[in-house]
Amino acid sequence: MDSFRFLIERNSQAKILAGEEALLESVASGGEPTLRFVIFDPTAVLVGYHQAVEQEVNVEEVKRRGWEIGRRPTGGGTIIMGPFQLGWEIYAESSIIGNPEEAIRKGAEGVIITLKKLGLNANFRPKNDVEINGRKISGIGAFSIGKYVSVTGTILLDFNVDDMISTLKLSSEKLKDKIAKDYKERVTWINRERSPIDMEELISTAKEGFEEALKVKLIDGKYTDKEIEDINTLSLKYSSPEWIFNTRIPLKGDIKYAEEKFPGGLVKVQAKVQGKVIEAILITGDFFVEPKRAIYDLEARLKWSLVDDIEKEVRDWYSQVKIIGIKPEDLIKVIKEAVSK
Repeated sequence: MDSFRFLIERNSQAKILAGEEALLESVASGGEPTLRFVIFDPTAVLVGYHQAVEQEVNVEEVKRRGWEIGRRPTGGGTIIMGPFQLGWEIYAESSIIGNPEEAIRKGAEGVIITLKKLGLNANFRPKNDVEINGRKISGIGAFSIGKYVSVTGTILLDFNVDDMISTLKLSSEKLKDKIAKDYKERVTWINRERSPIDMEELISTAKEGFEEALKVKLIDGKYTDKEIEDINTLSLKYSSPEWIFNTRIPLKGDIKYAEEKFPGGLVKVQAKVQGKVIEAILITGDFFVEPKRAIYDLEARLKWSLVDDIEKEVRDWYSQVKIIGIKPEDLIKVIKEAVSK
């Protein structure tokens, strides 16, 4: 049986997210495949790579609670990670766990087996969730460097819906009760579904579950000296306001806006238009695209282009990228809706 290195990390969002990047770089440089479990301490509100903090997070409420805000190196939506949410991460060559889409399915299998060992029946819900009776208990994301893949996800041990609602950016206070009810219908957690367990039992069970899913032996390990050096360096990036807040900045001024939910995620488009020319455009949301920085290329293509050229530019761009669950026609539709308002 093949083996993976097994790590457990409890730390700040900057250290943990720096570890995600450092471990993928390590594996891509010849390091051994790795499974890491993580616990965020203090609690952190994490936006996806393609999201704008200003659009998604009630910053003042997060600060009041003494929580952190971070930006993940993967796509997907805003999540809360703290003492009662277990993060898991797999780092390996694609020949072992497949391309990002296949790796998401393999990671999901690890969660499903874990939950089965705890007496809970779960299933995979495309594009990137595990659910119990229609309620999400795990979200999963992936990114890659060449043929090396990182797939990361969560398992909710406990969850406070009111905390989530309070730290979301809501358009109206009147929506809070409705959204809270909606979240309780759409999200669940282990200690809601069965008699309570603690994090240590979850970690022990999940280690067995992922061994079975990956068909490997997990060997307790530690970081290499190079990984420690890289994590310390990269944590400066993941703690910086420039990375967290300025990677995706909403446009200002006379802005046109549209958003739409597709199977692959929510797409939000802001556009500044002069006549028939797109002066500036911002495309954010909880989608996944490979390569992950490709959305910047699309924005650059559309900036100073004619509104009439949107379809051509988007279709040309699609020939070089992959988005799970969002077709060219979908993206064209929401962009045209934004610029035509």
